[in-house]
Amino acid sequence: MDHQNYVTMAEVQDKHWWFRARRAILRRTLARLKLPPAARILDAGCGTGANLRMLTEFGQVWGMEYDQFAIDFANKIPKTTIAHGFLPDDIPFASTTFHLVTVLDVLSCIESDGEAIAALAQRLAPGGWLVITAPAFDFLFSSHDRASHHYRRYTISRLIAAVEPSGLEVRFSSYFNTALFLPIVMIRLMKKWLRLLEGDDVGVIPPRWVNQILLHLFKLESGIIGRGWSLPFGVSVLLVAQKPQ
Repeated sequence: MDHQNYVTMAEVQDKHWWFRARRAILRRTLARLKLPPAARILDAGCGTGANLRMLTEFGQVWGMEYDQFAIDFANKIPKTTIAHGFLPDDIPFASTTFHLVTVLDVLSCIESDGEAIAALAQRLAPGGWLVITAPAFDFLFSSHDRASHHYRRYTISRLIAAVEPSGLEVRFSSYFNTALFLPIVMIRLMKKWLRLLEGDDVGVIPPRWVNQILLHLFKLESGIIGRGWSLPFGVSVLLVAQKPQ
């Protein structure tokens, strides 16, 4: 991801509807895993720390990131330890195994996604969990994906195919950002056909009232997914896998 994208992320990650609603979905998902007290958690590709505070609710958090600005920004968040690293070949904290590893909208930026998952699986403790979110459906590939240096978008089956060779067992999968799927499809396709509004539009916070409406619509899905129910389509995909005991 370009350095400027990290700067933009740092500015909007606590306010933008998308970041806030995704954290709500992740919080409900992680609560169902019954992690041990003081669980060791690795956020692989933590960026500027959009999810680190939420993750500290479940244990002690480590993060890895490539960009130095992002590392410095994320290191300001209490109760976390952030270090330089990249997937699949340079995962820090070599003496530590983790009860939970999160890969949140990172896998699509890695050319060898299967190798990255296999490397992270080796760092999981027996019974540990891998939680992945990723952008869904190649036909939604847009200027945002290009700005974020995405190689691909995923279907559930494509993501499962990348995870299963690592020996992890898939426990749950779902699409999300379903309520806004149709308007986002229309906007993405219009941009593609008319070549309008090029650039990364996720960094733009809409007017406050619009931001609140979108937030509440998206957050409704946290209750559905939090009960273990899967959604049949969406702009993003979620997968939870476990390392055998």
